[in-house]
Amino acid sequence: MIHTPVMLDEVIEYLNIKPGAKIIDATLDGGGHSAAILERTGFTGKVLGIEIDPELILAAKLKIKNEKLKNLVVVNDNYTNLKKIVTEYGFYPDGILFDLGVSFWHYEKSGRGFSFMRDELLDMRFNTKIETKTAADIVNTASREELEDILASYGEEKFASEISKNIVNFRKIKPVVKTSELAEIINNSVPGWYRHKKINPATKTFQALRIAVNDELDNVARGINAAVDVVNSGGRIVVISFHGLEDKIVREVFKRKAKEGIIRWVVKGTVKPKWEETKNNPRARSAKMKIVEKV
Repeated sequence: MIHTPVMLDEVIEYLNIKPGAKIIDATLDGGGHSAAILERTGFTGKVLGIEIDPELILAAKLKIKNEKLKNLVVVNDNYTNLKKIVTEYGFYPDGILFDLGVSFWHYEKSGRGFSFMRDELLDMRFNTKIETKTAADIVNTASREELEDILASYGEEKFASEISKNIVNFRKIKPVVKTSELAEIINNSVPGWYRHKKINPATKTFQALRIAVNDELDNVARGINAAVDVVNSGGRIVVISFHGLEDKIVREVFKRKAKEGIIRWVVKGTVKPKWEETKNNPRARSAKMKIVEKV
């Protein structure tokens, strides 16, 4: 299952797409945004879609094999390599979209331990073909201090100290390799009132580990900076983020670039999804959109 593209109407409106436009979808996922962008160009434009996960690319290609979408170029890469991709494909964009949300597919279908709702191995890599640390590697080799810093910094977890201590105690007996084991450690580390909150007590720890495994925050900064450099003059950059840390990075990069006179704000502040969308797609509730234009 591929997630429903968030804030689709706003994406189409704020990218200000003209016939024949070249647009980069830096986070292709299931291709929902890309398909709508191509439709908006009257299929006279082109979209270059970047997706880090090769398995998601296969899913997207199945969805967007319609002949009308032959103007879509799909690249299996990280959006941090935007400059290299633009040069390699000779694709100088009139607009760039980032949807920084994690794919619904990763939680529901990937089998990589993104969700505490499933009993899976703790991997959490977006691309398993890349030899990098897994969530299990971090959980079992990081010091207590390092774990606490990851949970506090990336998850804003108020019980980071207690959770980290109990992870270290658990792994003295056996390695933490399954999502169920980690979820149980977290559950036993927090007070009763915290366990009965609306948000599952494991949410922030799992988020923090995912961010650490995939170097997500550094990637956001690198990707947005690269987008400002490569987008054509008059072209727009639309970014949808889903948690405060990402949103802050996007805001700071845009503020700095606007001060330097490289971009201008199309909308001051943040655009949020309409109530109707949040009602029909709960995933959209935390979405925040920022839009700038290259001077």
